[in-house]
Amino acid sequence: MATPIPFNSLLTIDGVIGAVRWRETVAGKGAITPPFLTEHIGNITEDRAERLMAHSEAAGLGIMGISQLSHHRAMEDKTVVYPLDSFYLHSIHGSIVCTINRVSILLDNSVKVDIQNLISKMILVDNTPS
Repeated sequence: MATPIPFNSLLTIDGVIGAVRWRETVAGKGAITPPFLTEHIGNITEDRAERLMAHSEAAGLGIMGISQLSHHRAMEDKTVVYPLDSFYLHSIHGSIVCTINRVSILLDNSVKVDIQNLISKMILVDNTPS
C-alpha cells in the first residue's frame, strides 16, 4: 500500500485554487444520505466548498453507475474503463478533479497541470473517518 499524503499538501501543486474532502453521513449509504464536509482548504469560501463537495458527490455517483453498467454488460471486454478512480470536469475558467476517495480539487485553467500526476497524489490522501 502506498504511503498516504497530507490533505493540505495538495495546495502546493500549481493551479490548485482549493480542495475539499468529505465522507458519507452513514457508512455504506452514500447514494441515499447527504455527504458531510470534513475539511476545505485554499482560496474558496465554505459555501463554495459545500457546493464543490455536493456537485462532486452527485457527479461521482452518476459516473460510477455508468461505469459499473458498462463493466457488467461486458466483463470480458478489457477495453471497458473500470474500476474508476477519478473524474475530470473541464470548464472555461476552472476545472474540477475528483477522486473516488471523496477528495475534490478546483483548478485554475490558466495554469498547465499534469492531471495524471495530480490524480496520483489525490488518491493518496487518507480520507478515512477519524
